[in-house]
Amino acid sequence: MVAIILVVDDDEPVRVMLARLLSTAGYQVHACANAVEARAWLESNEPDLLVTDIVMPGDSGIELRRFVSERYPRVPAILISGYSAEEPAEFAARQPDTVFIAKPFTADELLELVERMLPEEKLPRPRRP
Repeated sequence: MVAIILVVDDDEPVRVMLARLLSTAGYQVHACANAVEARAWLESNEPDLLVTDIVMPGDSGIELRRFVSERYPRVPAILISGYSAEEPAEFAARQPDTVFIAKPFTADELLELVERMLPEEKLPRPRRP
């Protein structure tokens, strides 16, 4: 079964772009505008991967990552941000199965990270060249 990816970003154009990119690549995607929406969805769903912006109104992506880690310890995460990369990169380095990517990034960079974070059986078929 193909991976379910939870995308969380308060910037609607970015959220829509990420969701389209990942769904076009063959993944199932659920998109949320903030951590509150994501937590509500997480009450009854377990994603295979979390892709979240860090700087959002309310709880940050880092706080959301901590919540997901407590509830679903095996779910990896990709943290994204257009702001200073020092603190999020340090946080990601200390967390198992967590990586950081700075905006702007290319579609290929994100898709390569997603493939690296997921087990082989969760990747869509056929795979990207």
